[in-house]
Amino acid sequence: MQFTIGDKVVHPHYGPGRITDIASRDLVDGTTQYYVIEITGQGLTAYVPVLKAGEAGMRFAMSESRLARVLSILRGRPRPLPEGFHERQEQMSAKLKTGGVTRLATVVRDLTWHQKRAHLTKKDSDYLRQGLERLAAEMALVSGDTVRDTIKLIDATLTAATQPS
Repeated sequence: MQFTIGDKVVHPHYGPGRITDIASRDLVDGTTQYYVIEITGQGLTAYVPVLKAGEAGMRFAMSESRLARVLSILRGRPRPLPEGFHERQEQMSAKLKTGGVTRLATVVRDLTWHQKRAHLTKKDSDYLRQGLERLAAEMALVSGDTVRDTIKLIDATLTAATQPS
């Protein structure tokens, strides 16, 4: 997958950002080119080898048209989560590792609903926070809003969805 300067991308480990440069570095085994990515809202710059970007799971950020779909997922009915915390955490961890925006939205939605009816463990709470931060950062990158305002939008959407009818 080829990216260019200015592309909005998501790295599964570092999160969403914008490619600001393609830099070359001389190493012992030759010259390597890197995508220079300014990671949204973290004050972090990531260097991802051009030839390893796909292998690392880097992808284009979602399109603006996907924002409505993500909000729809957040408003939707949750999938029941396993009562056993080990199985639940394995599922949530696997979804978070993909870095896919729809999977992030389902993690945030399902753990938020689970929290309304049962206790979240510390790890569950950490997964909810990670999912929310990554989802909000990508949505903010795409919409041009701040991460803080995007978190407020996500919270408002989830609050409205979890209210009894």
